[in-house]
Amino acid sequence: MKYFRTIAVLGIIGLFYSSCEKKASYPDVPIITYNNFYCDSACLRINFTDGNGDIGYPSQQESAPPNFYAAVLAFVYKTQTYDSLITFSYNVPYITPSGNDKELNGIIQINFEGLLNEWVTQDTAQFSKVADLSRLEFKVWLYDRAGNKSNVLITPPQRYPCQ
Repeated sequence: MKYFRTIAVLGIIGLFYSSCEKKASYPDVPIITYNNFYCDSACLRINFTDGNGDIGYPSQQESAPPNFYAAVLAFVYKTQTYDSLITFSYNVPYITPSGNDKELNGIIQINFEGLLNEWVTQDTAQFSKVADLSRLEFKVWLYDRAGNKSNVLITPPQRYPCQ
């Protein structure tokens, strides 16, 4: 019986401790980090967090401005730096959770395959003497519905198409 009481007291203390444990707390301004770039499918994955969960717009808001931007940066021979040649914009779907806890974290995935193939094919003659279109970086940023801009992320250099 003495052991039972000891185990019960330890169990109750454990329950109190676990209920007091703080959960992750994210700022209200979105934060993005690089996840991966899949060269074979030209798929860019970006991690995001947002403390108040106001990411994206409901699908019925067709007039909503784009809230996710990805600039394609190509390596420029003359300056030996990466420079923006084109910027794509997207509307992130409405993903605000219901309930009191609105904190969000997840992955945004963008498939550039068709866009990059078309862009590289059309502009190769124009840019091939100026920039190396097979060495790309992406400059990415996100806005929430309150207009807060995330950090601006520049990915590591990527090879495209795959070599």
